[in-house]
Order: sequence, then structure tokens, then C-alpha cells
Amino acid sequence: MKLKHVLLIILMCCASVASAQNKLIEKFADMDGVTSVFISKSMLQMMPNMKTEGIDIGGIAGKLESMLILTSEKASISNMMKNEIPSFTSNKSYEELMRVKDEGSRVTFYIKRKNNSKIGELIMMVDEHPQFVFIQIKGDMTLQDIQNITKGKR
Repeated sequence: MKLKHVLLIILMCCASVASAQNKLIEKFADMDGVTSVFISKSMLQMMPNMKTEGIDIGGIAGKLESMLILTSEKASISNMMKNEIPSFTSNKSYEELMRVKDEGSRVTFYIKRKNNSKIGELIMMVDEHPQFVFIQIKGDMTLQDIQNITKGKR
């Protein structure tokens, strides 16, 4: 449980999506049994000094456009999400950044680059049966921004 919270907080710190992809995300966001959280740029800017579990997310909040979190603990819905949402990243514009497998948890990070030095989107998927979590962060970030957040630096 602590791992999930830490990963959610890390990803809060860290572009555009095709219409079909948006429909897939909206499908789950509106579904009963799915918790959906959308945080706008304005709300992210209201959290400039947020520190949790030793991780400082305030250092990057000004670079973020939005954040979307979808999660479900219902096995049937989680299985649907696990099977359908990865198609979101299957086009060539997403690059797998990292994969972590730890005692029944599988976490995968993807990025969508704006150019060689900027990242426009960071996606994280956590499969911890029966729970599945999808996090999408849009902004104007660098790999160094993401690395600093995961190290608890500013």
C-alpha cells in the first residue's frame, strides 16, 4: 500500500493525445467502480510547496499542464483496464522508460517526447491485482525533472 502511495506522489510531479485515445480514457473515467481524479494546471500551481514522504513535488508543479488518475480495485474492471489501456501507449510516439516488478506489483512508465530535451507526457501504469492504476501527466518536463523528483531533490 505504501508503494502505491509513493508512486502516485512521485508521478504527481513529473502532448496531446489522439481522439481515440481520449475516448478510451473517458470510457473508464466515467465508469462506475473507477475512481477518477483530474487536476488542472491551476490546481497544480496552488501546490508549490507540497512535500510528502520526503518527496518534494513543488519543484516541478509549475511545469505541469494537467494530471489524470484512474484506478479501480474491482477485479473485473481492473482486468478491462489492464487489457485496454496499454493500447494507449502502443503507438510509436510513446517510449517505455522503465518497468518494475516487485512481489505481485508491476509498474510501467512511458514518456512522450516533445523534442530531444523535453517530455510532454508521462504515463504510469500500476498493476497490483486486483487494483489497477493509470496516471497521465502532461506538461513541459525534462528527464532531469523526473529524476530529481524521484530522488527527493528540488
